[in-house]
Amino acid sequence: MTDQELSDLLNILADDHARQILQETMDQPMSADELSDVCDISPQSVYRRTDKLSSYGLVETQTEYDDDGHHFQRFTADPTQIVIDISEETTELTMSKREKMADRFSEFIDLVRDQ
Repeated sequence: MTDQELSDLLNILADDHARQILQETMDQPMSADELSDVCDISPQSVYRRTDKLSSYGLVETQTEYDDDGHHFQRFTADPTQIVIDISEETTELTMSKREKMADRFSEFIDLVRDQ
């Protein structure tokens, strides 16, 4: 990760609304309108932040269609552990994905079925 990418990532994580978007979408997908209401920001602000979060793999985006055939996006946080190691010479950032509870449960069910 370049110094600029590290700086950009730290800036987005320092943003209160971006962190709230991550927290709100951890358990269930939410649309920009839903996030706009919960976070008390405009849908445009939601999209700006989710674009940045998505570029670092912190948010997944799914396109859905309403009853009239109009499309909209739902956002889901992708659980990630971020570790920053600062030494005299370098600053290193490590990102590792955490397994989602639903995935762990599915693996458990598959394991039980196989026995």
